Amino acid sequence: MSAFMEMVNIFWLILLLCSIALIVIRLMGNRTVGQLSPFDFVIMVGIGDIIVTTAMDKNQDFFAGIGGLLALLALQQALSYLSLRSTFFRRLVEGTPVLLIRNGKIIQENFNKTRFNYDDLRQELHKLGMDMTEVKDIKLARLESCGVFTIIKNHDLEPVSKRDVSLYMKDLEDNPLSPMGQTWKRLHRMIEEIHEIKELLKKSKE
Repeated sequence: MSAFMEMVNIFWLILLLCSIALIVIRLMGNRTVGQLSPFDFVIMVGIGDIIVTTAMDKNQDFFAGIGGLLALLALQQALSYLSLRSTFFRRLVEGTPVLLIRNGKIIQENFNKTRFNYDDLRQELHKLGMDMTEVKDIKLARLESCGVFTIIKNHDLEPVSKRDVSLYMKDLEDNPLSPMGQTWKRLHRMIEEIHEIKELLKKSKE
């Protein structure tokens, strides 16, 4: 029975510590629960270690565990503030992105520097729906400080957005003397005439 009660106590202790840890993480902000920087990773490991140690070690005081969580919160807030105020400190704590591909060319020395190999590159490209033959289409690719691989394709290969279409149509309207502008102007006039005919037919039926 004592073993069962001890298990119940551990369960409630872990539940309470996890609840407090969740509050602490929410106070740290959404950034901490996103892609982890090296510092954020250390904070998360520290929180997990405090929860397990406080719950499982009978010699560990409960309030000491809460104090540890609050200490991590204070440390995270202080370092976040310093990182916000100082670019140098932010680079020191969080690291800097490393450029891996520029204008379709692989930067080999940066691959060696980050220990990023071709298998890693192939895997990251596959996640983006690309393969190694499309490296030439990449304008910039880099390994972010949080470990995420990001790319920017050459402008002419980017998907067309609604805004691009709107700007293109506006250019046609603003330049009616160009061949495409004259074609658009005729189509626009035809659409207006069809609309007028439609309205006249509707009125005649009435």
